[in-house]
Amino acid sequence: MGVMAGDLPAAEFRRALRRLGDALAATHDRPAMTSAVLETSALTLGARAGMFFELIAGTDRLRATASFGDAPETCQLAVGQGVAGTAALTGKVVTIPSEGEPVAPAWSEPRSAEVGAVALPVHSGRHPFGVLALYGRSDGEPFSDDDVDTLSTLVRQAETALENSFLYEEARHLSLTDGLTGVRNWRHFELRLADEISRAVRFTEPFALVLTDLDKFKLVNDLHGHEAGHGALVEIARRMVDGTREVDLVARIGGDEFALLLPRTGLAGGLRLAEKIRQKVADEPFDVEGISLNVTISAGVAAFPDHGSSGKELRAAADAALYRAKDEGGNRVEHARHGGGNDTGS
Repeated sequence: MGVMAGDLPAAEFRRALRRLGDALAATHDRPAMTSAVLETSALTLGARAGMFFELIAGTDRLRATASFGDAPETCQLAVGQGVAGTAALTGKVVTIPSEGEPVAPAWSEPRSAEVGAVALPVHSGRHPFGVLALYGRSDGEPFSDDDVDTLSTLVRQAETALENSFLYEEARHLSLTDGLTGVRNWRHFELRLADEISRAVRFTEPFALVLTDLDKFKLVNDLHGHEAGHGALVEIARRMVDGTREVDLVARIGGDEFALLLPRTGLAGGLRLAEKIRQKVADEPFDVEGISLNVTISAGVAAFPDHGSSGKELRAAADAALYRAKDEGGNRVEHARHGGGNDTGS
C-alpha cells in the first residue's frame, strides 16, 4: 500500500497540495508546475527521492529540472538509460522491481532506486515532454499498482496544465509576431521600446533605434506582383535577423517598414549596424518566385539619450533621419540630428 495523505504530517501535505494548486493555475510557469507535481507525488507516495526530467529539444537526452529528497540537483540521462530513460524510450510506466524485463537504474539516479522505483512519461498534448521518477519508499516496500494509479492521476493533472501553458505561449507569440515575416510586430516593438528606455535610465546605458523601409517598394509590387513583394519582405527580414545579435530586436512595424532596437549600443554602433544591413540587402539580388530583384533600403538612426528621452521622441528623430536618407536618393543611412526629429538643419 502507498503512503497516503493521512500518513504524512498534515501541515507538510497541505503545503504541498496548495503549492501544486497554485502552480497548475499559473499556466505559463512550467518549472513551478513540474517542481510542485514532483514534490506532491513524492510526499503522497512516501518516496525517498524524486526527479523530474525534461527532454532536451533536438537530442535524445533527458535533463533533470527538479529534484526531491536525496536526489541529485543536476543529472542527465540518455533516452533508454536507467529507469527514467527507459520510460522515455518506451512511453510506458517503468518500475523496479518489474514483472517484465528487468531495468537497472543508471549510476546517476538516486541509490534508493535499488529498493524500488517508478517512472512515468509526461506529455504535452501528443508530444513527449519528460519523465517523472520516484525512487525508494520510506517504508522499504516497492511501489504498488495503487501507487502507480495515484501517480498517474497527478501526472495527468500536470499534463493538462503543461498543455495549457504551451497554448498560452503560442497565443502570446502569435499576438506579438508578424504573420508574414516571422519577426516581431508593432505591438512587441512598442513594449520592448518602453522596456529599453526603463532599463537605459536605470543603468545609465545607451541604446540605438534604427528605422528602415524599402526604396520604391510600390514599384516592386506594380512590376512583379504582391507575391514577389511579400517574398522580398521575408528575405529582408531574414537578412536583418542574420545581421543582428541575439539581444537585438527586429520588428516589422508597417507595410515595408522595419525597426531595429539595439541594446547597449550608441549612435556610432547603430550607424555601423544599419550600414551593414543596408549592404546585405543591396549587394545580393533577391531570388523571389524565380525573379531576381534588386532591392535597396534606406535607414535612419537615433540613440538614447542623445536624440530623445521617450519612445515618441526617439521614433520622431529616427523617422526624420530616414526620410532625409530617402530624399537624398535612398540606399543610404542617415543619423538623427540633435534638437529633435523636426530639425532639418545641418
